[in-house]
Order: sequence, then structure tokens, then C-alpha cells
Amino acid sequence: KGGYQQEYSADEVVYFKNKTEQKYQVIEKIFSLSDGRARTSLLDIGSGEGWVLHFFKEKGWQVAGVDFSEFGCKKFNPDCVDDVRTGDLYENLQVLIDARETFDVIWLDNVLEHIIDPLLSLQLCRGLVSDGGVLVVEVPNDFSLIQEYALQKGYVAKEFWVALPDHLSYFNKAGLTALAKEARWKCSKIIGDFPIDFNLINTSANYIADPAKGKACHRARVEIENLLHGVSVEKTIAFYETLANLGLGRQIIGFFVC
Repeated sequence: KGGYQQEYSADEVVYFKNKTEQKYQVIEKIFSLSDGRARTSLLDIGSGEGWVLHFFKEKGWQVAGVDFSEFGCKKFNPDCVDDVRTGDLYENLQVLIDARETFDVIWLDNVLEHIIDPLLSLQLCRGLVSDGGVLVVEVPNDFSLIQEYALQKGYVAKEFWVALPDHLSYFNKAGLTALAKEARWKCSKIIGDFPIDFNLINTSANYIADPAKGKACHRARVEIENLLHGVSVEKTIAFYETLANLGLGRQIIGFFVC
């Protein structure tokens, strides 16, 4: 995962919390439909700036993070720095496996697209999940319906979402589900997120043709997402599940169980 933001607006901080809350609600629903036992431990692989660690820690969960650096977490969520293991991803995961540590929730947010062997990562996660636990995986939704349409219609000149060498793997709903299945995870739910790529069809908001428009598109996205969340978390989740089923949304988030 790349560099960190210098500062965030108040709306963006609320947005981070809201997006995590939505995923938390899905997780709690999955748990309630299984044995109903309370679950309170989280491993965030690629914990970055620590927003997810902070969210769950505030709920009283035991949290652990793995990241190449503690810099982002120290800047934005210093209360979680001591919960982060730094260094090589696979070495840290193997240390946890060897120690027989398990977690009720394993969280990978924008990690799989950056690593050489995403299948191995999901296989390692099986050795870290507790009985009845949940794996949450978020990745960019690439080669999506709207991206291909924008390319076909000439709104974008090339496959801008191909971002080598930063992104080594590319996913859509079917691809993510198939990879998880190969690692012996079962899909419980897939949701999308805000379809910011819709802006590509509007020449006044096409942030790929004119990168200067990107900040305004992002600000609008944050405000709309926060607005939807305020109306109903449950309905917002249902909306994003529908988008995922249509192949839309800039990101896809999968919830998997063993």
C-alpha cells in the first residue's frame, strides 16, 4: 500500500468511520446467523493509518495490525501503534500462525492487488481465523462494466485502471469469489461501494481526462456516502449489494467464512 495522506477533512474522517461501520454491520449479521457467540478479536492485514483498528478498539475488541510501517498509524491513530506488527507481511503472518493465534475477523483492505501471491495470502488467513470467523476482503473493481463502457465510448483513452507495477492483480466480483474458493473460503456476501466511475461519462466531471477534477469528484463522493449512511445503514448496505450484483462500484468487498 502506497503513501499516506497528509491531512483529512472532518467529512473524510466521518466517511472512514461510516464505511467501517457498514462492514461491521455485515459481519455482525453473519455472526448472528451462525452460533450467535460474541466475537471480539480482529487482525487487520495492511492496517495502514489505523482507522479500522481504532474503530474496533473503541468497541472493546482486541485488535492486531500488520503493515510494512507504523508511520501512518502513528500520525492518525497513535492509540493503535502498539497493536501493529511491522515488516514483511508473510513473515509476520507466519509468526502469528506458529504462535497459534486466531482472530474472529481478518481484514484485508486494498491489499490483495498489491501482492505477488494473493492466493497464498488467503490460504495463510485460514490458519489465523477462529472457528466461525469472517474474512473481509476489499479490492478495486477493475475491468468493470462502467470502465469498459467508458473505454468503448471514448470517454477514456486507455485502461487507466491497469496500474503496474503498483497493482499486480486485478479483480471483479467473479474473480475475487473464485480466488477465495480456491483458498477454501465460502462467500457469504459481496457488496460494492460508491460508483465514482459514473463521472467518466460526464465530460464536466471526467477525472481521468482531466485529473484536476478528481478532488471535486472525491469530495462529492464523500458527502453522498455520508448522506446515504445517515438515512439507513441497512438500506445503504442493500444498495451496495445491488451495485455489486450489477458489476458496479469502484471497490468490491467480499465477506467469506470457512
